[in-house]
Amino acid sequence: MDKLMRRIFQIDGEESECWLAHDGSRFVLTTPDGAVPCQLDPTGLPGGHILRAGGRAHELRLAVGPEATFVHISGRTYEVGRVDPAERLAGRDAGASGDRLVAPMPGVVVTVAVRPGDTVAEGQPLLVIESMKLETTLTAPRDGVIAEMPFAEGDSFGLKDVLAQLAPEE
Repeated sequence: MDKLMRRIFQIDGEESECWLAHDGSRFVLTTPDGAVPCQLDPTGLPGGHILRAGGRAHELRLAVGPEATFVHISGRTYEVGRVDPAERLAGRDAGASGDRLVAPMPGVVVTVAVRPGDTVAEGQPLLVIESMKLETTLTAPRDGVIAEMPFAEGDSFGLKDVLAQLAPEE
């Protein structure tokens, strides 16, 4: 492997240290869970790719923004941002709150499944959004109570808008 890139990424608010090696035709991604050989091939659709890893093929769409890359895969959207170690040392990288669901990219709310005051369980669907012609179900990041649902069905939202807010844990 010729090129080795060691980076710290923030994926949906969780930091993960990864190493990515590339030999010109394939990648090997090393995470705390182990090494995974992988290949990423374009499909011809805007942002469309096929990820081949672990003997399986996964369709995904990538949208690269100024502060993060958004990955739509297996019905979920992940926000992947690079953590700047200098900013972390300076205390400027506050990270994402586990109590807020922010818009991974501009879009439209398709369905709202909960209201403020509702008790939700981790993984419970809260709303369905459409971005880049893909529908994504956003789920509760933890058990809790919905404090705010600022958008209704049919509403448009922008990048990083708060789509749902849980009440703080007591």
